[in-house]
Amino acid sequence: MNILITGASRGIGLATAKRLAAKGHSVGLFDIDTSELEHASKDKAFKKAHKKQRIITGNLNVTKTTDWDTAIEHMVDNFGGIDILINNAGILASGHLPSIDLDKQLSLVDINCKGVLIGCHKLASYLTDSTDGKIINLSSASAIYGQSEVATYSASKFFVRGLTEALNIEYSELGIKVFDVMPLWVKSDMTKDIEVTSIDRLGINLTVDDVAKKLCKLASSPNRKITRTHYPIGLPAKILQTTSQVTPDVIIRMINKRIGAK
Repeated sequence: MNILITGASRGIGLATAKRLAAKGHSVGLFDIDTSELEHASKDKAFKKAHKKQRIITGNLNVTKTTDWDTAIEHMVDNFGGIDILINNAGILASGHLPSIDLDKQLSLVDINCKGVLIGCHKLASYLTDSTDGKIINLSSASAIYGQSEVATYSASKFFVRGLTEALNIEYSELGIKVFDVMPLWVKSDMTKDIEVTSIDRLGINLTVDDVAKKLCKLASSPNRKITRTHYPIGLPAKILQTTSQVTPDVIIRMINKRIGAK
């Protein structure tokens, strides 16, 4: 499989790329931080992939359509096509809404929402040529119910969830599977310095490798075995997702208020 991964210089994106490369897939690692990406691509985990010319890297600001065009061209020129897009790039801002710099929040919306949308739009015509074309979006357990202190981030993941659900239906006619993964808090650079009440109460129990393991399994599975739209990762996320399907909204709000509000 030829797999394009955004936000691949660190965290979940990088950990996923390592696992996929180890399984023999051809991986394209793309990120706006090209210096960090260049350093990451030299990791010993990619030694075999480099030797067999199954790894490429490139600059990609996911909010710029021209960057996407260049990344796609780079994939096609080197691998002959694209089978899977992993929309991983994203950023996080925490705090009460008025206390967070507005420009930072607008940038978050651009990256987390616009970036995913552009990728889904641009890759559709390429993934139809694959027998197991997939788009895997990085959503979050914060897309199950709006989360206090990360309101904009949570809302952006609701966008990802809604887009995923719609395209899961729409793109099925093209033979493309569209689905997402929904982890709760993951120990990474993104969460290293944030202060959120739900973290204080629930802790951070997932690693980037936990999420990467699930992404690798889903990416490597034939489309006929992908039967769900959302894949929560970690016990708390699974419980929240299951509970949300059968519990009245007022109860879900009370649970989330108890978990995330001071």
